[in-house]
Amino acid sequence: MISCGNSEEKISEDPADLKSLNGNYELLEMDGEDISVEGFILNFEGKEQRLSGKTGCNNFVATYKVQDSVVKFNPPLGTKMYCEGQMEYEEIFNEAIPEIRKVKISDKDLIFLSAENQELLNLQKTEDSE
Repeated sequence: MISCGNSEEKISEDPADLKSLNGNYELLEMDGEDISVEGFILNFEGKEQRLSGKTGCNNFVATYKVQDSVVKFNPPLGTKMYCEGQMEYEEIFNEAIPEIRKVKISDKDLIFLSAENQELLNLQKTEDSE
C-alpha cells in the first residue's frame, strides 16, 4: 500500500543545520516549564547566524556560531524596559541562551540542549513563517 502522507519526521542533531533556519518560532517550554502563554517569539536568520525576538517585555538579539558539532550563543543583548510580572522568564531565558550546546531540528520543532543534554528551550515554528 502506498500512502500520500509521510508520517516520518526528519530530525537533525547537526548544529550546522541551523544555517538553513529562517523564520519565527514560538517558545513553548523553558527548562521543562510550559511558558507558551508568555508570548516569546524568536526569529532565526540562519545565514547571518543571528537570533532576535521579543521576550514578553523586551526585544533582544544574539549571535551564535557552530564549531565542531557544537553551537555556542553569545549572551543576548536587549532593551532594558521593566514590565510588571513579566521579568522572571526573561531573566531565565537570558541565562539559558549561553548554555546551549546542542540542537534537535525537525520540520516544526526546535529543541536546544545543554552540554549535559538538559532540554533548555523547546520552540515551534509559527504558521506565518516562511
